Amino acid sequence: METTRNLGVDLLRSLSMFMVVVLHVLGQGGILAALDAAPVRGGSFVLCWLLELTCYCAVDCFGLISGYVSQSQVFEREKNFATWAQVAFWSAGITLLFRLFVPGTTRFRDVGKACFPAITGQYWYFTAYFGLMFFIPFLNILLHHLDRAQTKSLMTALLVLFSLLPTVLDRDLFFTKAGYTLLWLTVLYLLGACVRKLDLLGRLPGWACLAGYLLCVLTALGLKLLFRPGPGPLPPMGRFLRPDLLVSYTSPAVLFSALFLLALFRKLRVPAGLPARMVGFLAPLAFGVYLIHTHPLVWAFFLRDRFASYAQLPPLLCAGAALLTAGGIFLACTALEFCRHRVFRLLLPPVSARLFRRGGRQGQMPRAPR
Repeated sequence: METTRNLGVDLLRSLSMFMVVVLHVLGQGGILAALDAAPVRGGSFVLCWLLELTCYCAVDCFGLISGYVSQSQVFEREKNFATWAQVAFWSAGITLLFRLFVPGTTRFRDVGKACFPAITGQYWYFTAYFGLMFFIPFLNILLHHLDRAQTKSLMTALLVLFSLLPTVLDRDLFFTKAGYTLLWLTVLYLLGACVRKLDLLGRLPGWACLAGYLLCVLTALGLKLLFRPGPGPLPPMGRFLRPDLLVSYTSPAVLFSALFLLALFRKLRVPAGLPARMVGFLAPLAFGVYLIHTHPLVWAFFLRDRFASYAQLPPLLCAGAALLTAGGIFLACTALEFCRHRVFRLLLPPVSARLFRRGGRQGQMPRAPR
């Protein structure tokens, strides 16, 4: 595997985190619920759902990137400790701030529970990734010893069993729970590693990758619009197809849109100089953006239905306001995470050096967030 850093993949990591924020502004912010409840579903409904489905593959992108960038069979223990410290800092820190400044929202023992986010379920993605970390060294050994034909068979089995078949049957056959599980994150990790090992889609030009991505998005949007519940007759297949059938992390439309984006961005050549420095600056901060704005208390008090009024705006203004709001949240969380990152750079190396002074280099930990 390559050892040089791919700035295009780093750019996709940052873009995916912005897309995650967009999803949360539209969903948790109440915009989509308000549009769904409206008696007439006009241009705002179409534009906001187009925006939603354009961004829906972001979480799958993170899982694929984790497998794609993996280069070793085990992790550095220092990096594991640093990741846990980062999550515990935001989990406990934000809980403590609410305890101090918003009385009645928490109990003191909630602060203690927040120090162990992996086992208390503060963040579903981190809990799933925490479990995955124990298996990644063994998964990498497996992938290393598979030949090309065996890797193709593995990838085919993963796609059919965990994406295509459950979608066709409209049943959660293997309990992936729409993608919010360790099992689905493991599937994404393996798929990302297989894509890199096989160099799949490597010969497709950039325009073809972009066209494939847009086709997946428009397919999911078409199903959403064509078979939506409401007045008027449904097409014959409307009795058997749910409007949200493809709105799931495990659906082929979402999974393949993530694969096409990964293929597109790994070909991207970021210009040297300021663009490359900006990508290098933002990529490590992406996980912190997730940790801050999806903290359960921030989620409930600052995001829930806060932007439902956008649904009353004209279509372009509604979508534009959602994007601007997501951009503001992304930048604010990035600034906060940058401050934490600088503090940890000063404090954590001495601590980790004492904790792991007997351990040598163990490998490289893949980055991941939502």
